[in-house]
Amino acid sequence: MIYYETIHPEQMVGPLLDHYLALGWYRIGQTFITTDLITQEKKLIPVFWLRIDLTRYRPSGSARRIIAENAGYQTVIKPFAITDEIETLYAIYRASVNFTLPVSAHAYLLDGRAHNAYETRLIEIRDNGRLIAAGYFDLGAKTTTGILHIYHPDYAKQSSGKYLLLAELDYSRERNFEYYYPGYLSTEITKFNYKLFADRNATEVFLRQTRQWYPYNRMEEKLARWGRKITDAANRIYRLV
Repeated sequence: MIYYETIHPEQMVGPLLDHYLALGWYRIGQTFITTDLITQEKKLIPVFWLRIDLTRYRPSGSARRIIAENAGYQTVIKPFAITDEIETLYAIYRASVNFTLPVSAHAYLLDGRAHNAYETRLIEIRDNGRLIAAGYFDLGAKTTTGILHIYHPDYAKQSSGKYLLLAELDYSRERNFEYYYPGYLSTEITKFNYKLFADRNATEVFLRQTRQWYPYNRMEEKLARWGRKITDAANRIYRLV
């Protein structure tokens, strides 16, 4: 990932978090960054940041099916913590995926720092006491944002990762937050498209060139063109070796 701007906040909570998220910033570890680019196999890939308007959010058919499939599990949302149980699940999840992750949940979330600068919540999903999925999300004054979702591969068929996102959406909507930020998607890598499943009609996409959010459905067919503009401009600046 190529960062345009970075800050290392001592505290990023409440309206301050809302402000930065609305301008297309995102949290990586304890750092806040802006970018429209990731790198894959020495190639620049455009990405677009998303948010879900919680005042318009209505779970899609697939979202409702996932909620029903996971209804028998126990869901608890609690203050931020990184436990040995979480680290064990993280290690199992990390070994099961085909992309690179930091060596531990502690490294992913705190990045070597002792202090968490964000107001973070931990969500745990249990099957008869067994921790099968866990996630972290940050709270602002009017917004929330997903940070990390992990799950045991035995529960992949139940879409545990998507269920974590849905549980965070429900938590946010019930408490009258206005937006939920799930991260980015790409016009060139389809594996990020799962972030659209909850409700495409309530999803918005950020264009950094205009510093505006637009309804995703209205911009979907135009994003490939915007992506080419981003990478063409970047390739004139960056040379990957």
